[in-house]
Amino acid sequence: MVMFDIAIKNGFCYVNGSFKRLNIGITRSKIGYVGEESIKGDITIDGKNSLILPGLFNAHTHIAMALFRGYAEDMPLMDWLKSKIWRLEAHLTADDVYWGSLLGMIEMIKTGTTCFSDLYIHMDEVAKACGEIGMRGVLCYGMADRGDENRAKKELEIGERFIKKWNGEFNGRIKAVFGPHAPYTCSIEFLKMVRDKANELGVGIHIHVSETKEEVDNFHSIHSKNPVEKLDEVGFLKDDIVIAHGVWLNDREIDILSKKGISVVHNPVSNLKLASGIARVADMLKKGVNVCLGTDGAASNNTYNMFEEIKLTSLLQKVKTGKADAIHAIEAFDMATRNGYRAYKITGGEIREGYLADLILLDRKRFNFIPMYNPVYAIVYSTMGCEVTHSIVNGEIIMENGKILKIDESEVYERIEEIKEKFLSIN
Repeated sequence: MVMFDIAIKNGFCYVNGSFKRLNIGITRSKIGYVGEESIKGDITIDGKNSLILPGLFNAHTHIAMALFRGYAEDMPLMDWLKSKIWRLEAHLTADDVYWGSLLGMIEMIKTGTTCFSDLYIHMDEVAKACGEIGMRGVLCYGMADRGDENRAKKELEIGERFIKKWNGEFNGRIKAVFGPHAPYTCSIEFLKMVRDKANELGVGIHIHVSETKEEVDNFHSIHSKNPVEKLDEVGFLKDDIVIAHGVWLNDREIDILSKKGISVVHNPVSNLKLASGIARVADMLKKGVNVCLGTDGAASNNTYNMFEEIKLTSLLQKVKTGKADAIHAIEAFDMATRNGYRAYKITGGEIREGYLADLILLDRKRFNFIPMYNPVYAIVYSTMGCEVTHSIVNGEIIMENGKILKIDESEVYERIEEIKEKFLSIN
């Protein structure tokens, strides 16, 4: 009998779009076995009463904005940014970002996320926090030149330095990419510089695009094209790009994204809260665009709970299209797992031999899972996130029976309450 580092036995496992009673063997960072044969492990987890899922991928966050949860509410995006958020961020220290990142990661782990993509500032601290708590992260420094040549050079240097320092760290759990903020904060010349440097280093790019109608209208008035069309014209677009939001895309832009193999991160809760709109997800899927899911920051969402995004993704497309089957439950779930890993070219998001061992276990005896006629529907429409009992990342258990193993949660909460006092004093 083959011995594994971790053996998950008799679990109800999500494999190839359906659930089956299977055993999973994990060796080092990878899934080494999926099947019905009896297996042994140095660590054995009884999965009899569990749903075993690939870990969720939160494909667009500003994780340290957990510090601003509930600070600025009921405002459209640009007012929210200019009158509240950017003023707060001017007072953020590296230490603030470290503790805010840990807070966000605690929430993500407890609600089933195993990997996230983060674009923010003081990113060294985000990487450190990610390494300590045990998560997988695709991280980038949020760059914006605002048309200033000297600033452009400095921003690119910071972004490149971060990539060279952190890419591949913590046994490959950190993937570092470039993160130009958006076409409305980055000049076209700067974006071309980023493209050239990404080509040179062989890394990807994560960027906000077409989040609001105002943003797109303003861009069009300057460039006589919508953002995706202009980015394509200047040679910025390649299949290593992941765009966040994509709410206001026209048919031609969706065709461009499909042809170029570019992924889009749909952030339904944040887009609803800021009244940004509802993305054309069903249309993008029909065109073959790889759509994944994200929460955005907790200041514009209030949680990092990906199960909320999964449910809303399905519901919103039903309303937007007037078709109850606009998106099927399996499609919504795959957007939160397989598609996220695929977007950032990471071999994970599925329970499959040879794939990264990023897995979560959910207690299937919860009241909201009873009765369970179809586990896929239960996951998409009934799950709240609190059902997650175990989280395994890179073949290592980082949460067991609801307890995060690598850090002291209470210390994080105490530090956050202290940091909060500083922000309360800012008018």
